[in-house]
Amino acid sequence: MKLLLMRHGDAEPGHLDRHRPLSAYGRDQITRQALAHQQEANNVQQLACSPYTRAAQTAVLFAQLTNINNIAIDWLDDLTPQGSPRAIEGFLQQTQADNLVMVSHLPLVGLLIDYLTGETGTSMGTASLASLSMDYPAQGMATLNWIHYVD
Repeated sequence: MKLLLMRHGDAEPGHLDRHRPLSAYGRDQITRQALAHQQEANNVQQLACSPYTRAAQTAVLFAQLTNINNIAIDWLDDLTPQGSPRAIEGFLQQTQADNLVMVSHLPLVGLLIDYLTGETGTSMGTASLASLSMDYPAQGMATLNWIHYVD
């Protein structure tokens, strides 16, 4: 399985956390990341995303710019900031997709990478994109291929 894990782009302040939209800078971050990773997105079969506004906007923009917008988005409450790596592990074990993208938040994105790889202290800035590979999605079974930052 190949997992592209993305943190949402920069968001506007002054809104309830769940409803914070992407800022103009955040849209620019996602645009740059998507254009740089069109090749990696070629084989994506599933797109899962937190239902929070900034993550949803990130997923939609990334999908449009990488030409994977024909894939329906799976909205997962487990991808919110308070989500559980163990719950995401269960989702990954149930999916039929071999290549997927997930869009989430801090602290979950770092915790999830650490959980799946057995590493510690993974850092993900806004609009960061990480590539993980695993034969089976379980704790400590993934390899972190790379993390690409836009800033």
